[in-house]
Amino acid sequence: MSQIENHWGEVANIETALMRKMIALGLDWHDEVAMRQLAAECKTFGPAQVEAAYASNDQSRITKAELFSLASLMIQTMENATFERRDVHGGEVWKAFGKHLYQ
Repeated sequence: MSQIENHWGEVANIETALMRKMIALGLDWHDEVAMRQLAAECKTFGPAQVEAAYASNDQSRITKAELFSLASLMIQTMENATFERRDVHGGEVWKAFGKHLYQ
């Protein structure tokens, strides 16, 4: 199955979805402070917070939960590509956000 996976396409689709979520939240990925704060929140956002976001019916909280889920999916997709010795990386939006996840 791994021979037919398109990691580049998956990463591009995830990044587009991340961009849309950030726009919906009014976030600018060129804003270092905003990306650092978003990453800090993402690092502590767990399943309980996801459930609470959906239970709240607060669209902003739901969008943020979806954004954090996409970040997890991006990391997993890039790890899978690495295991298969494929060199993939995100674009501008992912780099602006993702670099703070590893600090």
